[in-house]
Amino acid sequence: MGDNGQAKVRHHLEEWGMLFEQFGSTRAMGRILGWLLVCTPPEQTAKEIAEATGMSIASVSSATRNLVQAGMIQRMGVPGERSAHFRVRPGVWGQIFRKRMAHTHVMRELVETGILLVTPASEENTLRLREIGSYCAFVEREFPRLFDQWEREWKKEIS
Repeated sequence: MGDNGQAKVRHHLEEWGMLFEQFGSTRAMGRILGWLLVCTPPEQTAKEIAEATGMSIASVSSATRNLVQAGMIQRMGVPGERSAHFRVRPGVWGQIFRKRMAHTHVMRELVETGILLVTPASEENTLRLREIGSYCAFVEREFPRLFDQWEREWKKEIS
């Protein structure tokens, strides 16, 4: 890959890093996920990731550990090689959706409990909680249908 191609890849990885920072995560995690989404082969060692991203091995080690714990990537052994390899976990986007839906359900339950704690429980005093509750109920009702549609379309695309 020429210097221009490498610069474009690095810029792309930096964009992933910035996106992850906006989500409250680390730039390093975003860079690594970005790399694992575009690299060939799709399985990379920590050393290969460090070279591609310009990060230190220590940073790669920490960020890959966090990405594995988050379920976004997987660590795998390769027969005959001592170094572990990392790749994007197949089906990760569906898993993330399901986890977010579980979080939304818990948040809605917390809202219901919170409404009981507001004194006096007037329309005005519970408005902040009712807004979150309405959002959660909408997401729980509408997003599963949207997700099911996406899954059907994705399966058609890859078959």
